[in-house]
Amino acid sequence: MKKILTLAFVFTLSHLWAQQPAKPLVGICSLADLAQQPFAEWYSPGYEQYQPNAAVVDQLKKLKPEKTTIKIVFGTWCGDSKRELPRMLKTLHAAGFSDKNIQLIGVYSDSEKYKQAPNREEKELNVYRVPTFIVHQNNKEVGRINEYPVESLERDLQKILSGQPYSPSYKSFAQIKEWLATGLLADENASPRGLADQVRKAVSSESELNSCGYVLMARGNLKEAIAVLRTNVYLYPESSNCFDSLGEAYAKAGLNDNALFYYERAVELDPKNENAIAQVAKLKEGK
Repeated sequence: MKKILTLAFVFTLSHLWAQQPAKPLVGICSLADLAQQPFAEWYSPGYEQYQPNAAVVDQLKKLKPEKTTIKIVFGTWCGDSKRELPRMLKTLHAAGFSDKNIQLIGVYSDSEKYKQAPNREEKELNVYRVPTFIVHQNNKEVGRINEYPVESLERDLQKILSGQPYSPSYKSFAQIKEWLATGLLADENASPRGLADQVRKAVSSESELNSCGYVLMARGNLKEAIAVLRTNVYLYPESSNCFDSLGEAYAKAGLNDNALFYYERAVELDPKNENAIAQVAKLKEGK
């Protein structure tokens, strides 16, 4: 009887362990890491089943892949990464890219380290969506593919390497990069309405700038995050979620009156927004 109970206990523990979410693969990693479980569960079939366009691959082979390096920022927790990463690696291998010219950087998903690597290997890369495939020649970025290809991975890569006009998905990210470089987003006098007018035609959905805001918050760039999220509420003035996110940024910055104002606006737009309701109560209680 004791033996049966012990076996049952072991079985229960094994079942519980199997239910635990896998720890993400983070930091600089290798292809061998992806070939290990639990990552091989999606990486191996994704790699084997994808068939790159042979004609486009032949063109890629002529573009001196040995002089090109690819930095890939991804999340093993991210559905887009699970889909596109194996396909890209299959394409690169078919086109003659050496593994030594491919750098893999895994990032976290939790809010405190959102889309960051342990040693901040992604810090200077301005990545807001994963996966992001960044193409370098002569140590200079010549293009990138954000989250998903515009045409196909191999066609997008061929355009980038051949110097053809190419604009990746999430077109606003290039503008965000420029604003960060010039210090505009840290300028408290910057006009969110004016910034919104500049990127209005480039932004595809409210999540585009929202994701930027959360990445900046996780980095500790609160002024910049607030500027981006203020821009977003001008673009999507009826979105409860956008006002909720802006309230969160102000709260993190310790500007509770501003946070309360935007959380209350979020509740006005969506009376069922449970997070905003809870934050309003918390902020009022602290007054």
